[in-house]
Amino acid sequence: MSTSRTLLGRRPAVFALFVALASSPLACKKGADSAGPDGAGGSGEVAKGGTELRYKAGPVKLRADVKFSFKATSPQGVNEASGDLSGLLDVSDAGGGKLKVGLTVAEVREFVLGKDMLPPPKEGETPVDPKAAVQSFTGAFVADNRGELDEAGTKALPETAAAKEKKGVEAAVGGFATGVLGLPELPKAALVEGKTVETTERKDENLQGLVIPVDTTSKFTLVKIDSSSGKRIAEVKYESESSGAVEQGKQMITLDVAAEGTVLFNLDEQLPVRRTSSSTTNISAGQMNVEIVNSIDSTFTPA
Repeated sequence: MSTSRTLLGRRPAVFALFVALASSPLACKKGADSAGPDGAGGSGEVAKGGTELRYKAGPVKLRADVKFSFKATSPQGVNEASGDLSGLLDVSDAGGGKLKVGLTVAEVREFVLGKDMLPPPKEGETPVDPKAAVQSFTGAFVADNRGELDEAGTKALPETAAAKEKKGVEAAVGGFATGVLGLPELPKAALVEGKTVETTERKDENLQGLVIPVDTTSKFTLVKIDSSSGKRIAEVKYESESSGAVEQGKQMITLDVAAEGTVLFNLDEQLPVRRTSSSTTNISAGQMNVEIVNSIDSTFTPA
C-alpha cells in the first residue's frame, strides 16, 4: 500500500493523525523561534521586555476536565469522535529545569468513536472496549518549564517502556489520552499586554511514518492580566498557520494546518487554568484529500 493511501485511506490511520494533532493550543510552537529570549528560569513574573509564563517545578497535582470533538472527512467518508473525561496530572521536579508529569484518568463521562476508527482485534484476540481502555490509562512524560515535551527524558521513563508493551486499541487510546491530558505549552518569548509577538520555525513532522518539513508562523497576544479573583490570571491568545510538502514517488503530499486557541494561566501559582483550541488540518496526495477538524476544551483545578 502506498504512503498516500496509508495516510488518507484507512480510518485507523486517520484516528492516529488525530492523536498526533490533539494537542494544546500552544503546542505547535516547538524548537527554536525568531522572537525574544528563551527566558529559562522564568516564573510568571514581569521581566525585562514583558511577562514570562512558566510552570513551577512542583510538586503539584491537577485535575483536568476535558471535552473534545473530532471530525475527519476522507475519500472513505466521514468519521467523528467525541469525549468528556477527567484526568489527574501529578507534576514533580525532574531536575535540570524539567518536569515529570504522571497521567491517570479519573472519570470517563463520554467516549464515542466512529465506526472502524480503531484497529480491529487480531484473530483470537478479545475485543477491547475503547471506553474501558481510556478509563484504565496511566502514563507519564517529561517536559521543560514551558510544557514543551522532552523526548529523550520521556523515552527514558519506565512508564514509556510499559506503554510500548501495549498493542492495538490500548496503544491507540493511550496515545490519545496523553495528547489531550497534557499541559498547555507556553510561549517561549516574554509577552507585553496588548501586543502580539510573531514567531516562525521550520520543523520536521512525522505523520504515519512520512516525514514532512513544515514551516509554521505563530502569533501570541497577551490579551490581559485579570486580578479580580485575587490572583493574576493571564489570558493568552494564540493562532498559527503551518504548511509543508514532500515528494513521494511521483506524488506531492502537502500538509496545511490552521489553529487557534486561548490559554488562561495563573501567574501567581504558575499553573494553567483553562485552554481552548481548535484546528483544521488538510492533507492532500494527488486526487486524495483528508480534512481533520478538532477542538479541545480543558479546565484545570487543584486536585
